[in-house]
Amino acid sequence: MTLLNRLVVSFTVLLMLPYAHASQTVQLYTVDYPPYTMIDDKGVINGIDVEVTQAAFAAVGINADIQTAPWKRILKSIEYGRIAGTITCSKRAGRESYILFSDVLSEAHQVAVISAVRNGSDINRFMDLAKVKVSVVDGWGIQKELIQAGIVHSAVPDIDSGIRSIIFRDIDVFYNGELATQHRAKLIGLQDKIKIKRLKSQTPRQYHLCLSKQYPEAEPLMDKFNEGLRLIKSNGQYQAIYDRYR
Repeated sequence: MTLLNRLVVSFTVLLMLPYAHASQTVQLYTVDYPPYTMIDDKGVINGIDVEVTQAAFAAVGINADIQTAPWKRILKSIEYGRIAGTITCSKRAGRESYILFSDVLSEAHQVAVISAVRNGSDINRFMDLAKVKVSVVDGWGIQKELIQAGIVHSAVPDIDSGIRSIIFRDIDVFYNGELATQHRAKLIGLQDKIKIKRLKSQTPRQYHLCLSKQYPEAEPLMDKFNEGLRLIKSNGQYQAIYDRYR
């Protein structure tokens, strides 16, 4: 090889070096759903599923850029392949036709939250809530569970009010998501004043990364994500993220 040829090859390699380490970027959209996804007043997005998703993709050399948009718009955009996908997404009838679901990203347990000084031995199953005074956040999906079961309850405007209702009022149980309650109780300094009871009859709701089947290379992208998710679960990074929000 002549000196000129060696110089040409060396120059070509130098030009290619930045691309050898360049990461693929996938843009995903989400809504505010603490503590799985949280959007502050400045538009900064974090939360359990945000961190887990970014860590899993990073483990396989992919950058996950997560933005926010209205939920109905997100689903419609996924259906038509306008965006790659979303996080904190549950399996529902009809979605399988246009969505690829990842391995389980996170779980939400709907639980009985009681005062730390209460025994709670009388509350083991969902229908036991009919025997006690219950509060639930007004308008949330889990309130429909109580309504459909005919369980009389009082409504509170937010999680903080629900927590305070079992500590400072005559409410026996605040029915809510486990992690969401633990997260808010910690932020308002009442984590030592409550106890969590998982109800034997209630199965956790599972959340996934959801990718549009119409999005280019969606299946290989999902395979890479699942690989990254397995990696961060095995090395302890996944659990460390969860623990920060308890």
